[in-house]
Amino acid sequence: MKRTFFCGTLACALLLLNACTLGDIQIETWSEAQRDSAAVNSADSIDSGSDSGSTKTPEAPRHAALGERFYAKNLVQSHGSGEIYVTIDRAEVFATFAEAGIALEDTCPYSVVDGMHYDQASGKLLHDGVIVTLHFTVENVNATSPEHAWEPEFYEEYDFRVDALGACTEGPNFYFSKHDACSGSYYAFHLEPGETTEFEVSYLVRLENVPLESVVFQTADTKNGGPWVDLNLK
Repeated sequence: MKRTFFCGTLACALLLLNACTLGDIQIETWSEAQRDSAAVNSADSIDSGSDSGSTKTPEAPRHAALGERFYAKNLVQSHGSGEIYVTIDRAEVFATFAEAGIALEDTCPYSVVDGMHYDQASGKLLHDGVIVTLHFTVENVNATSPEHAWEPEFYEEYDFRVDALGACTEGPNFYFSKHDACSGSYYAFHLEPGETTEFEVSYLVRLENVPLESVVFQTADTKNGGPWVDLNLK
């Protein structure tokens, strides 16, 4: 009697296990088909602004080369939406502000301090510092600004912040060629859907802990899979 009961229990368990396995396979197959359908219709979904959940978000690469266009999700994530793309066209290295053609009065307030970042008397940068200037091209396909969603009194719908994109290794940004173009921030710029703009951003890079050839541009989301760009500096 015990043997019969045990065999019956084992048979029931196997049936339940098979049912769960079959259920998992069916769900997985359905999900793949749904993803394929969403991929086919992604362009239409993005254009229509549908909130149905079928919109396919562009993938940001883990690594982008100098001159390569990539999806800049950091400029729209959280409360923004749509597609905006960035290309770092080229990178330059300078030893002084004068060599870089940057006037101190044009830098972001309090970002460059005598005795901390440079020596005013000699004009030399401290901490084995150099200036790395990156030349950007930004294309707004249909993106809206997260800054506008947070602070509409300061930012318009298509105002974005270049400092939200990222920075160089060992180097905070201190100069933006289109500074003060928007009231919200020194680093804000306005870019309507369908438009493209170009500008320069400069970074104070300390070479105390990293050699110049190892300096890369890291997006603000690098740790979570966002792209980094090898600048090929020498």
